[in-house]
Amino acid sequence: MLRIAKREITLLLSNKTIFIFAVILPFILFLFFNGLLKNGVARDLPIAVIDLDNSVISRNVISQLDATPELWIYQTFVNQQKGESLIRQGKIYGLVTIPKNFEADLKSGKQATIVNQYNSNILLPGGLEFKTFSKVIATISAKIFIQNQLLKGVPMQQAIVNYQPVKLNNHVLSNPYTNYSYYLNSGFLAYFLQIIIILTTIYCFGNDLKYNKGNQLLRISNGKLNPIVFGKILPFTIWFFFVGLIMYYSMFVWQDFPLNGSKTALLIGLFLLIVASQSFALFFLSISNSFREALTYGSGFAAVSLSFSGITFPIFSMDKILQWISQIFPFTHFFELFIEQSQQGFPVYYSLKSIIILIILCLLPIVFAWYNLHKLFFKGMFNNRI
Repeated sequence: MLRIAKREITLLLSNKTIFIFAVILPFILFLFFNGLLKNGVARDLPIAVIDLDNSVISRNVISQLDATPELWIYQTFVNQQKGESLIRQGKIYGLVTIPKNFEADLKSGKQATIVNQYNSNILLPGGLEFKTFSKVIATISAKIFIQNQLLKGVPMQQAIVNYQPVKLNNHVLSNPYTNYSYYLNSGFLAYFLQIIIILTTIYCFGNDLKYNKGNQLLRISNGKLNPIVFGKILPFTIWFFFVGLIMYYSMFVWQDFPLNGSKTALLIGLFLLIVASQSFALFFLSISNSFREALTYGSGFAAVSLSFSGITFPIFSMDKILQWISQIFPFTHFFELFIEQSQQGFPVYYSLKSIIILIILCLLPIVFAWYNLHKLFFKGMFNNRI
């Protein structure tokens, strides 16, 4: 086993493909995603305003929209057709239209309407524009209502109660800053690390089988599969665990992610994600007729795991069959454990389910793959040499 392990270490450092994929690429991805989402929250989204009233109150509305950190007035002197064209071109994320007689209607006690057009196909900026616009308009409406109440002789406190009889008292339990980096990078970094682990493992084993070296390895190990599997996997397990520690450092130190739970549980989750990914890679090798086919299975499995993790769409809102399918992906359980321990600060026993399932996913694929793997290495190569 040591002889094979030394061979894999040499391969890691000397093989150009593996070196780029397993050594260089992870750190490039860490730098890219941490840099991409370093601000955490989107700021200064460009919007346009059509002011058909050009009054003191309409200009006050514009200044309050521009004063928010989320919005930036890109243009004010724009017509309807040009504004809608700017939205379609992606140059602005919202078009606010203040109608004629806006100030006059407010002063006469009539209800005035401000039109807000935004693109909800782009969920993040569209939703943020709508949320900020609604907040500003609600603030302006409250101010106008309270001023009218004061003119009628209503005390300030009573005027506030009249405007909002039910007071909100929100408590955000995790990620109170709505930091998108805390949420998205928690998934993206580990997701791409998983892809690299699966494809690297398939490459290391598949490359030997592609060039008919499987039986040579079997002779080195005296006909036993255990030394081959553990000898080839162990160096990469150690290496990827080190890469995972760097990933955690980039999150919790460089980006200052919240860490409210158990560090030990997070380390266990990382280790189990690595081993489970390697185990699935071996399973895909065992059912493949060629190197290319194994890479196809591995990349497809790793790619769709993001959709079944709950990052893009909640698992509990999926159809029942899709909820069951989501349970076979190691990344689903790692991400659940990560959120529970980093941001939500749950006691470790709440995450035991995720840890147990990850352990099972480390063992089951290799158990099902073992017989076919032994046949592959005894034969020395895939059925098809592509």
